[in-house]
Amino acid sequence: MDYLMVIDNATGESRAMTLVEAAALTHIGPEDIVQSIYAFGICQSIDHVILDTEAADDILAA
Repeated sequence: MDYLMVIDNATGESRAMTLVEAAALTHIGPEDIVQSIYAFGICQSIDHVILDTEAADDILAA
């Protein structure tokens, strides 16, 4: 989980960032982000959606 895609629900803007950057921007604890992504494949709040970009890397490598 090197980079995460963080999507702002209000604007639709998406940015790739590290876990620490995503936690700072979304005010969601890094451990909560990781746990949610492992359990559900996504971390979602009212304001943001966070996705792991490694899944895209796996598809491109196939």
